[in-house]
Amino acid sequence: MPRLGLGTFKIRGEDATRSTLDALRSGCRHIDTASCYRNEEEVRLGIKIWRSEAAADADGREGNEANDDDVFITSKLAPNEMGETRVHAALDGVYERLGRGIRSSPGEPRVPPLDLALVHWPGMARTPPDSPANRTARAETWRALEDALAARTVRAIGVSNYTRTHLLEMRDYARVIPAVNQVEFHPRCQQRELRRTCEALGVGIVAYSPLGCGELLKDPRVSRAAELLAEASGDTAVTPARALIAWSLRQTGIVASIVKSSNGDRVAHNVGREGYKRAAALAEASGTAVDAAFRELDGMDDGTHFCWDPTVVR
Repeated sequence: MPRLGLGTFKIRGEDATRSTLDALRSGCRHIDTASCYRNEEEVRLGIKIWRSEAAADADGREGNEANDDDVFITSKLAPNEMGETRVHAALDGVYERLGRGIRSSPGEPRVPPLDLALVHWPGMARTPPDSPANRTARAETWRALEDALAARTVRAIGVSNYTRTHLLEMRDYARVIPAVNQVEFHPRCQQRELRRTCEALGVGIVAYSPLGCGELLKDPRVSRAAELLAEASGDTAVTPARALIAWSLRQTGIVASIVKSSNGDRVAHNVGREGYKRAAALAEASGTAVDAAFRELDGMDDGTHFCWDPTVVR
């Protein structure tokens, strides 16, 4: 799994195709979508256009043509797709919209599996958050994902927005440990107890909203940290966004970060190949000034969720 990915939440229609294409053109190879984002077909189109461009650019040079396996795709099952009666049809819909995981007929080109399928939310739609039906739905949905993994229509399975309690209960019904738990993660929501639980269970964490839904870009503490990192590294392109991304990459247990943007320049800056290399270099840097900058961000944790809070779901 590439360590930086493009998030596509609330990006629809032509904007979703364009953002996907901008990300791929800039060197990003990880696209995050979901059934409830209603943009999987547009993401697929962006990948198709990029592949066509790459093939034309290769101009017959061996080894330069892009293929489907070059792009890591994550999708998620929505709360209204959970439960034994819904989940298999929901997975088939994801496969069809993304062009992944579909079983090829004899003689047809191989279709690669979906790279990562997640349970999007621990609660089922139209169900009270304290209802025991949520636990039943989680178990049934997870078993369906295990079946998909066994059938090789997906390469890996995981969860999203699961709390420590949700993860620990999986010991009662899961045959396969989740590869990842995708959760909100940024300096004001550092999820320390959850990270310890994931580490103990062998579950990687994928950070979403590492920029705090954009709110942290206006925080003076983040601006100060970015200035300190720019001075220490000599990299004048250290923006608050890059400082936050570098901070997330630096954290123990974070296997990837998902950054949303629909602006072409910001997509390249935040998740493109060059942007990733610079953020990774900052994350790996050391020294008094660098440590002081990251301590500024470390000290911001106050448990703030800018997105939905899964602790309400039983």
